[in-house]
Amino acid sequence: MEYTTITIGRQFGSRGREIAKRLAKTLNYQYYDKELLVKVAQKSGLTTEFLENTDERQTSPFFYSLLTSPSGLWWNDQYISTEALAHQAQIETIHNLAKQENCIIVGRCADYILKEKKKLLRIFICADLKDRIQHIMERDQLSEKEARKKIKEMEKSRSAYYNFNTDQKWADPTNYDLCINVSKLGVEKTVDLIIKTLHQITADQ
Repeated sequence: MEYTTITIGRQFGSRGREIAKRLAKTLNYQYYDKELLVKVAQKSGLTTEFLENTDERQTSPFFYSLLTSPSGLWWNDQYISTEALAHQAQIETIHNLAKQENCIIVGRCADYILKEKKKLLRIFICADLKDRIQHIMERDQLSEKEARKKIKEMEKSRSAYYNFNTDQKWADPTNYDLCINVSKLGVEKTVDLIIKTLHQITADQ
C-alpha cells in the first residue's frame, strides 16, 4: 500500500499553516511542520534548538557539498558536520514519513524531495500582499511597516533556501499541482478545493 502525501508551500502570511492543519484534521492525516524537527532530532541526535536555528534557512555551497561527499560528515569542524547532518536527516525523515503514513508536510522543500512519489499532491498557497500584511499585523501585533518588513525578510529567506537546495525556483507555479490565492477563495473554500482535487487525483490512480 502506498500512502498519500500533500505538500504545502506558502507565501508568508498567506495562512498556509492554518489551511494545512484544517486539511489534516478533515482528512485524518498526520501533520508535520515544526513537528518534523522533532523527528529529525530523534534521527540525527541533534537538538531541536539547533534544528530550529537552521530551519528553512539557506546553506552555503560548501555546506551543501558535504551532503554528497562520503566523508563530508567527518570534518573536524563540528558546526559544518552538524549542519550537513541536519539537512541529510531532514531529507531522509521526509522520505520515511511519506512511506509510513498519509501525511501533510509544510515547507522544507518537501515537494521537491518527494517529486518522484506517485501519490503526491503539491500545493502552493498565496494571498494578496495587503491581506498578508493585515494577517501578520493581527497575529504578531505589529505595525503595518513592521509586518511589511517581516514578510519581505521571510520571503527572501524561504526563496533563498528553496532555490539553493533544489534545481527549481520557489513559488514557480510549474513546480506545483495546484496554486491557490486564498484572497479569492478564503480558507474554507481553499480547503474544500484541495480535498476535491485530492479525491480526483487518487481516483485516477
